[in-house]
Amino acid sequence: MSRPNQRRIAKSEIVRRRRATMGRLIWITGSAIAVLISASALLLLNRTFSISEWKIEVAESSPSSLRGEIDRSLASIQAYDFWSTRPAVIRSQLLQELPDLKDVYIQRKLTGSLHLHAIARTPVALWKKQEGNIFLVDKYGLPYRQLSANEPADFPILRMGESDIAEVAALLQRLQVIAPNRFSHVSELFASNSSWKINFDQGQQWMISRNGNISSAITRVVALLEKPRWRSGHWRVDTRMKQRWFIRPTKHEGVI
Repeated sequence: MSRPNQRRIAKSEIVRRRRATMGRLIWITGSAIAVLISASALLLLNRTFSISEWKIEVAESSPSSLRGEIDRSLASIQAYDFWSTRPAVIRSQLLQELPDLKDVYIQRKLTGSLHLHAIARTPVALWKKQEGNIFLVDKYGLPYRQLSANEPADFPILRMGESDIAEVAALLQRLQVIAPNRFSHVSELFASNSSWKINFDQGQQWMISRNGNISSAITRVVALLEKPRWRSGHWRVDTRMKQRWFIRPTKHEGVI
């Protein structure tokens, strides 16, 4: 019976292979130990820098309920370890849960606390959808939440499509800046393809063209009504014609 020829491996080669295998085993073992140590260190760090308290600051003009809403949201967090209470994570949760919150700045303290500075949305109007639901609108023209039952809200009502809200919010902002006394008397705003209609109390009304610079038109109307001749009356103003504006007393039909 014949045996196949086998190549004899030099002893030096066997030693080299054994050393290479042992080196790989040592490297794998060392890497596993390093990973284990790192994981243990991260777990320890995660527990060591957990949060035990927080401080909430809100502006005086913010809704009185905002601080309590933030506190309840923080209290609902399931874990207060370092990873779960990273400022970016907390901020994302608060902005998602609280529509009255425009933004919040969060600092982590080494003492195991969070300091939060909350910025509330500033409502400037109410928007009535076709379905009848009423939403609060902020100064940027965002309808951010539905008005709650029995919630006081003395703001102008926007009777228009959602696509017009951002533009009319800018109009209201301009009016609030240059004539806050008149802004406080606005009751309703309507939009058409060519003009804005602004209803005030006392039967006053402004009709303003949507063509051209709306801010400039508002400024000119306010300046006109501040003149001695018009200051003490209540007027309906129509500025839709470039060549001539029409001003009528609210209780008469005559054109001045």
